[in-house]
Amino acid sequence: MTMSTQFSRVRGFSLIELMITVAIVGILGAIAYPAYTSQIEKGRRNECRSGLLKTMQQQERYFTQRNTYVEFAAGAASAPMATFSGDTSARSACTIAAEACGVQALTACIQLIGTTAKDRRISQFLYNSQGVKQCKLDGGAFAADPTNTCWP
Repeated sequence: MTMSTQFSRVRGFSLIELMITVAIVGILGAIAYPAYTSQIEKGRRNECRSGLLKTMQQQERYFTQRNTYVEFAAGAASAPMATFSGDTSARSACTIAAEACGVQALTACIQLIGTTAKDRRISQFLYNSQGVKQCKLDGGAFAADPTNTCWP
């Protein structure tokens, strides 16, 4: 066996093949990462909405027993119901506060406000006992959501 025959059988990757592979992986990552973060935000929004609905059910149960709603601050430990949307407050998508609707008494209306910290577009969700659903888009005031981003 000659020396030239021995070297022609050595296999491996050339530097150009390796750089093409790295470029393809980089392009796929640049496309996939924004889609991934968008899905994470949608999941957090869903968690916050479901937390608000769960807390409203608890408020309605409290109302049927005591003929009044109860106010509490976001994350209050002494509240008789859920003040965050997840399993624990540290891993929660939003904190929930309850207050009277405008000038109405607590025997007439309660509104829940879910504050999100990790969403680039929505800062707060609002849901009240009269069925009004609103949100703060891009740091603005509470308003109805014409694009169904907040409450689809």
